[in-house]
Amino acid sequence: MGTCKTCGKKCDKEYCFQHKPRKRIAVKKLTTLVKKVQPTQQTEVMQWFFLEIWKKRKHYSEVSGDYLGSEALSTYFHHILPKGKYPEAMLDEENIILLTWEEHDQVEIDPTRYEEVNKRREQLKKKYEIN
Repeated sequence: MGTCKTCGKKCDKEYCFQHKPRKRIAVKKLTTLVKKVQPTQQTEVMQWFFLEIWKKRKHYSEVSGDYLGSEALSTYFHHILPKGKYPEAMLDEENIILLTWEEHDQVEIDPTRYEEVNKRREQLKKKYEIN
């Protein structure tokens, strides 16, 4: 375990979740991207997936109701069932909850912190028949 270069907080890499560099989700070339994307291009698939959710949902945290802004940032999108452990739920819109970056940071540290996330996790476990 290391410490964040910015704030000194304990973390696994160079920066904590709050300070790690963020990639802006590109809106341009979306149609072309969707047509050309290969299954191995997970980043591009995720960007497209997040943008589709961003278009459909209000830009507010689904936990606190705080406004997220007008620009889609990857840090606002949280997989309730982790995509590494549950790849079958990776592109399920029900598995995504919109959070502020602070809330996302907190739920990464403590996955059971927010009741709304816990409620949705239980619904997803039933949907995917996970014990």
